[in-house]
Amino acid sequence: MKPSVKLWAQRAGFVAVALSLSACSSFSWFSSSDKKVLPLPAITGSASVSAQWQSALGGKQTSSLIPAVANGKVFAAHPSGAIVVLDEKSGASVGRFQIPAGKGNVSGGVAASADMIVVGTNKAEVIALDLNGAVRWTSKVSSEVIAPAAISETAVIVLGGDGSISALDAKTGARIWTIQRVLPSLTVRSSAIPVTLRAAVFVGTPQGKLLAIDASNGAVGWEATVATPKGASELERLVDVVGRPAADGERICAAAFQGRVACFDVVRGTLLWSRDVSSLTGVLLDNKNAYSVDEKGVAQAFDKTTGGTVWKQDVLAGRRATGTALLGDYLAVQDSEGTVHLVERASGKIAGRGLGEGFISDVGMVASGDGALIQTRSGQLASVAAR
Repeated sequence: MKPSVKLWAQRAGFVAVALSLSACSSFSWFSSSDKKVLPLPAITGSASVSAQWQSALGGKQTSSLIPAVANGKVFAAHPSGAIVVLDEKSGASVGRFQIPAGKGNVSGGVAASADMIVVGTNKAEVIALDLNGAVRWTSKVSSEVIAPAAISETAVIVLGGDGSISALDAKTGARIWTIQRVLPSLTVRSSAIPVTLRAAVFVGTPQGKLLAIDASNGAVGWEATVATPKGASELERLVDVVGRPAADGERICAAAFQGRVACFDVVRGTLLWSRDVSSLTGVLLDNKNAYSVDEKGVAQAFDKTTGGTVWKQDVLAGRRATGTALLGDYLAVQDSEGTVHLVERASGKIAGRGLGEGFISDVGMVASGDGALIQTRSGQLASVAAR
């Protein structure tokens, strides 16, 4: 089964193909007869997954807003501009703020650091607030902000829907540098999320590249290929890097739709290994393995040093994965029906599943302690854990 995915139309003559990640007009280019959804595989363990707490964010939402975690607090936004701050362990309310009127709807999710909250909007505004909700600065960028920002010691890096990567001064919001790249005719909307590591920011692109950029001046330290476009049609040639790159001290790994999972030397950008996996949820790392789920719902674990297969499990039986997280000893995979499936990290056995329709999400799962956060279509933020 190929998932329906949100796509930007970047030139006249292309229909905007959208999926569950935004409020654009949408359709699936595969008929229901093409979708083979089998009965779920049997559970071979006794694990369970449940919500530790839930908090209302302000009504239903269909946008792809992603919460953030920093210093024991959770930061989440509603498209209307409300920002909610919660205690990470209990879910108790710590604060509730509103971005200034006239700045548009929140479109890029939330980023947070030790002293700052950052959101981006569909009117190309980037807004920084202090932890008490006071506006520190606002800054205009070239287009709608499509992902949570990355925050370094000196800069806030944001991705625009026009293919731009912009760095803003963390204290003033002044523009430091911008990198502008020509987008393919079609791209997966709200795909890559930038991350900072050391003095660099790592950004996946719709052209299948992973960039290591000096956050202070915009110099590209290295550019690596995660996937290369193939096929004759625009749809076949989609190779967007998706999700948040995963890094440890030696390597950084990324995944591309209709492409590969690939790991690179974090300093030099040289390819360490790659495997042909088409993913919409990215890649995760622990101390031994790299994990990814493909577009058919098959979860795989690879030795993170060599790329060798550790295990492979058809956990979703043709259902689309919407998010993954590491929950204790398990790889958690959420499907488009809201169910979270638990796979033993060591063996690949399906140890349990739980939750359901009330937890349907279009934005994936965000690590939080030993659990994960799920921001749902119904406008709830939930902290979930495995037992």
